[in-house]
Amino acid sequence: MEAIDIYSYLDYRAFCRDFYHFKKKSEAKFSYRSFARKTSVAPAHLKHVIDGKRNLSSEMSIRFGRGMGLSEKEVDYFENLVRFNQGHSVEEKNLYFERLRRQRARSLKIFTLAEAARLLSHWYVVAIKEIVVNLNSCDVKVVQKILRKKLPENLIQRTIEDLREMGWLQLKDNRWTSSASQMKFPDEVKSFVIQSFHHQMLELSVEALEDELHEREYQAAIFTFPDSELPALKQKVKDLQEDLVAFVQDIANKHSEDPDLRVFYYGAQCFALQNKTVQSDIDERGMGHA
Repeated sequence: MEAIDIYSYLDYRAFCRDFYHFKKKSEAKFSYRSFARKTSVAPAHLKHVIDGKRNLSSEMSIRFGRGMGLSEKEVDYFENLVRFNQGHSVEEKNLYFERLRRQRARSLKIFTLAEAARLLSHWYVVAIKEIVVNLNSCDVKVVQKILRKKLPENLIQRTIEDLREMGWLQLKDNRWTSSASQMKFPDEVKSFVIQSFHHQMLELSVEALEDELHEREYQAAIFTFPDSELPALKQKVKDLQEDLVAFVQDIANKHSEDPDLRVFYYGAQCFALQNKTVQSDIDERGMGHA
């Protein structure tokens, strides 16, 4: 199943259809009959399900998932996907969509510290990777022209070569793809590599303030919040990002062939605007109750 990622789907029929075509392409003898045999259903019933003429029960969705050789986690995702697609009420769909969102977030590849350090060493590494996949081209001059900041051709060429060497850019069936489209990083990276990466992106963000309003989006909020609830606030920020990632992924999949696709950056910061140690000193001296 290396060529098809079930976590990128929100339509189980589309996944079954793509799975069938993928297997048919890689195994000449694969057919609806052999597919149906693995899922323990009649070939006609299988085709009706894929064509949207029949639904799947919970039990049948598990049999389908196992028949396709999915792992237990992937079978669980497939079952929730079936329930989401076949849900009748908004409440039911929301329930299963939330489960899918969390499963997708947990499925992200976890990079090692060394991998993260190389991928996030400079802002343009990730940008170049996305541009090559987006344009399906490794033309250095084209990449140079599109990047927000102009970089030397030899630097772009070396970055592309590094990405290929590390396996983060691959050419499959005349199409550039990436195995590092979505990822998680080990906690120790956050105080080492990601700090530097965010410094670079914030510098670009300052420049982007001059962009036309329809080309960017900036929002801010200043609020009072108790220190004791800070972990809950941080989790809320993470949940918001997971929602955004799921939204972006779904839209991008639907418009994968559109010519107007561009690479965007989204970043969120949440930090205190007052010094905690100074506040403690003021409270101890009784000056905080004017």
